[in-house]
Amino acid sequence: MKKTIKSRKTPQQARSKQTRKDILEATTHLLNRKPLGEVSTNHIAKKTGISIGTLYKYYPNKDAILADLSLVFMQQDAELFGQIFESSPRRRQKKDVLVDDLVEALMTVHRDDAQVRGVVYQNLERLKLLGPAQSATRKIQAKGTASVPELNPILTWVAISAINAAVHSMSQLSRELQQWDFVRVLVRNILDNLLNPYGSVGRPKRMKP
Repeated sequence: MKKTIKSRKTPQQARSKQTRKDILEATTHLLNRKPLGEVSTNHIAKKTGISIGTLYKYYPNKDAILADLSLVFMQQDAELFGQIFESSPRRRQKKDVLVDDLVEALMTVHRDDAQVRGVVYQNLERLKLLGPAQSATRKIQAKGTASVPELNPILTWVAISAINAAVHSMSQLSRELQQWDFVRVLVRNILDNLLNPYGSVGRPKRMKP
């Protein structure tokens, strides 16, 4: 039998929405501290403060919870960076401020939930969520190029992909080995070059065939 990863109940009432939110927050808390294999639906139900039977009314299994959590992260990220880009036309002359805002947002989002986001990234393909992940990236890309017209859409896509890879790689290290200041500098350089291409070093020379 094919394993389902869809949630069983689409919350309509405020109480149901809150329960779903509590389940996802409990899952985030646990996965920031333990590997995926050590977290069960029983652990999640206990952390949420509900019975396992109640949890199963919302999600049939752990994969369904992880899939829903992944989609929530994607939506939150798209909204966060979309808001930052949307504010940029009002201060178009201050690209350094835009870079600062983007860097701080990235660091806050990924540093606070580094481990659980690592689990999410590792399981996107298995949970068949690569399509939604790419869609979320395209939304961020579209907001960026719409708000800052001089952005190159292709380079924006490459930059976002590079940033995701850098943050994901660091998040996979144990906490004592993580060096987020290095990632901060790396992300700043990527964004600075995206928003100010060749600004300080000049246009690169064309390579000979």
